[in-house]
Amino acid sequence: MAKFLSIFDFFSKNRRDKVLNDEDEKELFVERYRAFREILKNNHQVLMTMGDMQEKAGGAYLFDKAYIRSSSSTLLLGIEKIIGQLNLLSDDRYKGLIVSFQKCMAGIQNLLESRISIPQTECTKDLKKITKRDIASAGGKIANLGELTSALDLPIPPGFVITTWAYKSFMEFNQIQDFLVDELKKLDIRNYDALRATTDIIQKKILNANIPPELKNEILDAYRTLCHVTGQYQLKVAVRSSAIHEDIRASFAGQYISALDVPADRILDEYKSVITSQFSPRAIFYFKDKQFNIENMAMAVGVLAMVDADVSGVMYSRDPAKPDEHCSLINAVWGLGEYAVGGVVSADYYSVLTENGEKNISLECGDQKVMMVTNPEGGTDEVEVPRDKLGTPCLDNDQIKDLVVIAERLEDHFGYPQDIEWSIDKKNRIYVLQSRPLHFASSALRSGTKRPSVIKGQTILLNKGKVVCRGVGAGNVHIVRREEDMANFPDSGVLVIRHSHPEFAVLLKKASAVISDVGTPLGHLATVARENNVPAIFNTENATKILENGMKVTVDAVYANVYKGSVDELLGQGKKEDDFSSSPVVKQLREILKVITPLNLTDPRSPSFTHTGCKTLHDITRFSHEMAMQEMFDLTIDSNFSERSARRLVAEIPLQWWVIDLEDGIQGGSRGKTVRIDQIVSIPMRALWEGMIAIPWKGPPPIDTKGFLSAMFKASSDPSIDPAVSKRFADRNYILVARNFCNISARLGFHFSTTESFIDEEENQNYISFVFTGGGADDGRKNRRVKLISRLLERFDFRVTLRNDTVFARIEGYKPAFMKERLKALGHIIVHTRQMDMVMYNDKMVDWYYKEIEKDILSFFS
Repeated sequence: MAKFLSIFDFFSKNRRDKVLNDEDEKELFVERYRAFREILKNNHQVLMTMGDMQEKAGGAYLFDKAYIRSSSSTLLLGIEKIIGQLNLLSDDRYKGLIVSFQKCMAGIQNLLESRISIPQTECTKDLKKITKRDIASAGGKIANLGELTSALDLPIPPGFVITTWAYKSFMEFNQIQDFLVDELKKLDIRNYDALRATTDIIQKKILNANIPPELKNEILDAYRTLCHVTGQYQLKVAVRSSAIHEDIRASFAGQYISALDVPADRILDEYKSVITSQFSPRAIFYFKDKQFNIENMAMAVGVLAMVDADVSGVMYSRDPAKPDEHCSLINAVWGLGEYAVGGVVSADYYSVLTENGEKNISLECGDQKVMMVTNPEGGTDEVEVPRDKLGTPCLDNDQIKDLVVIAERLEDHFGYPQDIEWSIDKKNRIYVLQSRPLHFASSALRSGTKRPSVIKGQTILLNKGKVVCRGVGAGNVHIVRREEDMANFPDSGVLVIRHSHPEFAVLLKKASAVISDVGTPLGHLATVARENNVPAIFNTENATKILENGMKVTVDAVYANVYKGSVDELLGQGKKEDDFSSSPVVKQLREILKVITPLNLTDPRSPSFTHTGCKTLHDITRFSHEMAMQEMFDLTIDSNFSERSARRLVAEIPLQWWVIDLEDGIQGGSRGKTVRIDQIVSIPMRALWEGMIAIPWKGPPPIDTKGFLSAMFKASSDPSIDPAVSKRFADRNYILVARNFCNISARLGFHFSTTESFIDEEENQNYISFVFTGGGADDGRKNRRVKLISRLLERFDFRVTLRNDTVFARIEGYKPAFMKERLKALGHIIVHTRQMDMVMYNDKMVDWYYKEIEKDILSFFS
């Protein structure tokens, strides 16, 4: 909040001296105003980046380590600019912020440079003992495949994984790691000839390396066990890559090789070949371009029993073009699936729409002429499709339905649509070969659930708003309008608020959900809601009017619905762990966000609201934004402008108004010593003025004898009515304008008010600040007028603080239309409460004038 300002401070000796010397600080003020504007702009960008990083950490978008680096860099650069501009605005009063900033920056950089820890495990591990939590040892592809065996009991080819610990042992045994780091550190990946030469050297070194005897024995023992399990003692296998980054956040699809139909005597060589593929020109370019640590290039390798496939293909559990429909897509080819994955042949295309339990199948038959099959001696061959299969569908209806059921099970388990590779062997047995997240080109599917948007048979209390943090929560409504309402907030209550003020952040540890009438998804409370994973819906418009204290509700912050009572269909689902939660890149982002988004500074009135209290980047942003507005407000109060800078406003209100154009606030080409109101193009100033003139002022109210005597005494004792103060200054009301900014310092009779506002299309930058003090009547009457003004401001959504006979009010972070309406209300209040303290002889007058002014304001609201 702005610091206390009395009317006596306004006419301090320093200011009187400036006036008498005709000093002009316009250029200084313009420079500071531009710094202030830069703070607002960078604050908006920083909060956007924070919100985007939180969404990415939520599990529904594709990203990689390059995204984390670039986003962190954007944040740090933006906050560094904010701190610099704040110190320019304040004459270096906040240099201490640099220390807090450097601590946060060091924490982020340490996390960015962290290496993936390869867990010490056995060198081989049975597929049935692997889950998706084993990515660090089994790699992304095999960890997901093991999850299907251990958790879902789906038909998976039996097999084992050669772990990342085996990879580390291999690299250390052959002293390759240091050589690799040295070679890649000096490599310019934009020079293709150098890239090709370096990768050739690395690949030859790996292919010529020896497998440690202990590792060799363990791999061959695992193979013999696999042969025993399958009953095939000359079992052919598929040797498949499974890098730590593969099939998780970073899309390495197609970067690494797999070997099919591998006989026993080729397994060790193919193991080295798969490892070598991690250092192909394409893979190295991608890895370095995405800024992954070379030390994190650890490769696990899966060894799986080869499926003698009759039909193979790829299946999506959802149609990416229509993700809200229960429609699965299947591509199928005769033979092995490599031709389906690579698009080598014209495949069959099946679309399966599930409605009311029925599966409606549509088919586009391909024109496949050749297919890939296994060779009895090992490896694969391309052969012609048998004559009896030419032009016939690869799958019958039963097989299609069985595949779709598998897709549905996979999607339900992982909580997200899946991209699935499958095969059907010659005995008509279906095998799942791979399942990974199906990523969409847009964020069309955000629910992560498979359910209708509206639950039938349930009463919807609210069905509008902006989902700020996705999820479902239930509890008893607790409406918080002011501070005293916060004290009794219950555990697992649903927090219902008019505005998304940061002060409410302290309640989010207890809240099961948050509903706000208005609010921005880029605001501080939204950031804290996402940080605490509290389901939140903002911009519901009238939740505080529709919902009642104590009523039980279920908040569906997926489809922005609020239901009466408990909806078991929603609550019974529970929170599913997202399918990327165990991937290293997601873990890294979540660790970095711990340095970025927690908010410790919620209340500007708290003694801890200082630069030393800033523990995170969010704290620094919040503190800097608050201080910037205070500094700008104080600068306006302390500055002086000479006649050379000011032009008299010609207007219908009978007061002396003097306008100072800071930057594009007055119509271009306007000249002279006066300016008309229609020449002012300042957005907030025009809105405020509309409220001032919407209803003509009826003049001062009739004053009783006591009020008159009080005013006379006030006039005789007011130090501002001093001959030393230039009369021309005391009578003037100053208006500073820019296109998106205005500040009005107005003396109206015995009271003084300052209004400041910034309005732009980016709602997170917008604010209105208002201070009112003084009056000509006794303390009782002045306090009643202050009470009247406070009630009116709160009615129209301002946060209000009272100190003696001074009102401090603020509103911020809302859309331009909303802010302009509030400025109109404020303009009306400023004009129509003039001299009203004289008639405030009892509390009934407060109630009467409140109703009258409220009615007038509502009459010109749109």
